[in-house]
Amino acid sequence: MQKQSSIFLIAAAGLTLLFGCSETVHKREYSGSSSCMECHEKFYKLWAPSHHAKALQPWSADLAAALPPQPEPIEAEGLFYMTHITPERGWMSDDQGKEYNIKYAMGGKNYYNFLTLMDDGRLQVLPVIYDVQHDEWKNTTLSMLRHFEDGQQDTPVSWRDSMLTFNAECFRCHVSQSESNYDPETDTYATTWEEPGISCESCHGPASEHVRVCKEAPTNNPPKNLEIIKWNEMSVEQQNASCAGCHTKGGAITDGFETQDNYWDHYDLTTFEHADYYPNGRDLGENYTMGSWWLSPCATKGNLSCTYCHTSSGRYKFKDNPNEACLPCHEKRRLDAAEHMHHPNGGATKCTDCHMAMHSFGGMNQSDHSMRPPMPNLSIAVGSRNACTLCHTDKSNEWALEHVREWHPTFDKDTEFEMKRALLVQALRDGDWDQLPAVLDYIKDPESDPLFTTSMIRLLPPTNDPQQHSILRDLATEAKHPLVRSAAAAALDGDNNPGDRPTLLAALSDPIRLVRVRAAERLAAVPEKEIPEPDRDSFKAAMEEMWTANNLRLDHWGSHYNAANILMRQQRYRKAAEKYDRAHELRDDIAPPLINGAMAFANLNELEAAETRLIQATRLPEPSPEAHFNLGLLYAEQGKTDQAETHLRKAFELQPQNAQAAYNLAILVSNKNMPETFRLLRAAIEADPYNPRHVETLAYYYMQTRQPDLAKKIIEQAFERGVTSPGLQSMYGQIGQ
Repeated sequence: MQKQSSIFLIAAAGLTLLFGCSETVHKREYSGSSSCMECHEKFYKLWAPSHHAKALQPWSADLAAALPPQPEPIEAEGLFYMTHITPERGWMSDDQGKEYNIKYAMGGKNYYNFLTLMDDGRLQVLPVIYDVQHDEWKNTTLSMLRHFEDGQQDTPVSWRDSMLTFNAECFRCHVSQSESNYDPETDTYATTWEEPGISCESCHGPASEHVRVCKEAPTNNPPKNLEIIKWNEMSVEQQNASCAGCHTKGGAITDGFETQDNYWDHYDLTTFEHADYYPNGRDLGENYTMGSWWLSPCATKGNLSCTYCHTSSGRYKFKDNPNEACLPCHEKRRLDAAEHMHHPNGGATKCTDCHMAMHSFGGMNQSDHSMRPPMPNLSIAVGSRNACTLCHTDKSNEWALEHVREWHPTFDKDTEFEMKRALLVQALRDGDWDQLPAVLDYIKDPESDPLFTTSMIRLLPPTNDPQQHSILRDLATEAKHPLVRSAAAAALDGDNNPGDRPTLLAALSDPIRLVRVRAAERLAAVPEKEIPEPDRDSFKAAMEEMWTANNLRLDHWGSHYNAANILMRQQRYRKAAEKYDRAHELRDDIAPPLINGAMAFANLNELEAAETRLIQATRLPEPSPEAHFNLGLLYAEQGKTDQAETHLRKAFELQPQNAQAAYNLAILVSNKNMPETFRLLRAAIEADPYNPRHVETLAYYYMQTRQPDLAKKIIEQAFERGVTSPGLQSMYGQIGQ
C-alpha cells in the first residue's frame, strides 16, 4: 500500500510537469503602428501626421504634393543638380546626366533631406535639400555650415561623406527598431527597420501581447495587465530618459535601450566642454534639447518631464495657450504677465518669448529648454545669446543689461552663480590654469550642477597634482550623479598612478553601466595578474562591457580610434596601428588617427611609416599642432635638428598652451639661445604648473648660467604649489650649500 502511494505521487508529479510544459508562452513582438488604430483611432490620427511619424517617409504622392518645383539647378562640388518631382517617383539628376532615385525623405520640420540607395547599401543624403521654413531649395552641405561667433570657420563636407550616410549617422532616431547590419569585411550595409519614422511602439514597447490580451478580454472588462508600457506609470526620470536617446548629443554604449531603461546604462552625454555649447551651457550649435532641459529648474526642482509640455509623439500640448504650460508653479507670474514681461506695448507676450528664446543654427530652429531668463551680463562675459537682443537686433547687450538691472535690482546677485560657473568653464577652455583652485572647489561641492561639474572635469589638464586626483577619486565613487562619476573615472590614471587603482576597481561595480565602462577603460592596460582576486570578476565583466561599447559602431572612425588607444596602452602596437589606419580610412580629413598611428609605428621601430603619417597630418586643411609636435620629436630623435625646430616652433605657435612643445623646443635651442630657453621653460611651467620636470630643467639651466638665486626662487615657487620631486629636493639642497 505504501509502495503504491509512492508510485501514484510520482505519476501525479509527472502529469503536473507535463501540463506545466504545455502552457503557451507568448513572446512580446512588434506589431506595427497600424495595429494600434483599431482601438486608439484618435491618438493614431494625432500621431500619424506628427514629426515623429514623418521622421522618415518613403517617396509618395502626398510627399510630392508637399514639395514645390525646384526652379533652377543648384551647384554642389562642381556639378549642377536638379530635383524632379512626380507622384510616382522623385529623383535628382546632375548636369552630366547621372540620376539618383529618391527613396526616402528625412525630416520636414525645418527641411527635407532626400536619400538615395547606393550600390553598397548606403542610404546617402543627396546634394540638394528643401528648406521648409524659407520655402527654398538649397545646397545640402552649405546649408549645414555652422557659424561660430569666436572666429572658428566651419567648412562644408562632401555630400558623399559618411557624416551624411543615413545608415551610419541618422537611422537610430528616424526609423523604428532598426538594425544597421554593417559588414566591416565588405564595407557594406543591409540596414533594416520595422517601420519608417518613430512608431507608437518606439515609446510604448512591443504591442503584440497588448493587442492579444485586449482582444481576448470580454467587452467592457479590460485585462488587469495591459501588457504595454504605460507612461503614466513611469517615473519622471524614466520618461525623460525615453526621450533622451534621440534628444541629446549623446554617445551610445549599447544598442539595447528600451523605454523605461536608465539612460546612463546606454548612453554618455556631451556637455559644455564642446564647442556647440557656450560656456554657460546655452546652445550654440545643435545639441538636441536634453542637455538644456537637464539644467532647467523645471526639471531639477519642479520634477517635470518632457511629457508635461509634449505628448509622447512630440506635439506641444499648449499651442493655443502657451502660458498655461507654466502653471501651477508660476501662477503669480501668469496673472501679472504684462508687468513681469515689461513690454506694455506688445512684443513679448508669452513666457517662452524670454525663457525659451528661439534661434537658428545650421538650418535648424531650436528653442532654449533651460528655461533660464535673459542674462545679458553672461552674453557680455562669454558671448552667449539672450532673448533681448535676439528680438531687438539693433540693440547691444549693454543696452539690454541696463534695462534688466533697472527692472530687477538684485539681478547681478541673483545670477552670480551662473556667472561663476560660466567663467570657470571659459577659463578651462582658454587654458587659464590660475583658476584651477576655484574649479576644484566647484567640482567637489556636492551641490554643484552635475552637467557643469562634468564639463569642468573633462576640461581639466592631465596632471599629477595630488589634490586633483584626490577630488576625482572621491567623485568617481561618491558623486550622486552617474555622469559625474563616469567623468571622474575617465579622468583618473590607472596606468601610471597606482593610487587611482583602488577607486577605479571600486567603480567597476557601480550600478550604472556608463561608470563601469569608463572605469574599465582606465584599467584596460593593467595586467590581469595585478588585479586583486576579489575584483577579477567585476574587472572581466566591465572589460567585456567596454569592448562591446567600443565595437558598437565599426562603421565609425571613432570606434577604431578609441579601441586603438586602448591597444596602445596594452602595448599591442601592431593591432593598434591597424585600427588607426582603419580609422583614417573612414575619416581621412582629421589628424588624430594619423598622429597616433605614427606613434604605433614608432613603437614598432618603423620610423618611415611613422614619418609618412605625420607629414600627411601636417598637410591637412585643419592645422594640427599635435602633428607638428610629434613630427618635431621624431626629427629630434633622428638628429634632424633644423627640421625638428621648425615643427616644434609651429606646434607652439598653433598652441601656446602646449607645455611639452615649449619644453622640448627650449632644450633644442639651449645650445644657441639661452634667453629663449628661459622664456620657453617659463611658458611650459605656466601651462603645466604641476610638472616637476619643467621646474627642474629651468632650475638646472639657471644653475648652469650661474644664476642660483633664480634657481632657488623657481624651486620655492614650485614647493608653494605643492610640486616636489627627489630631483628638486636635491637641487634645492645644493643651492643651500
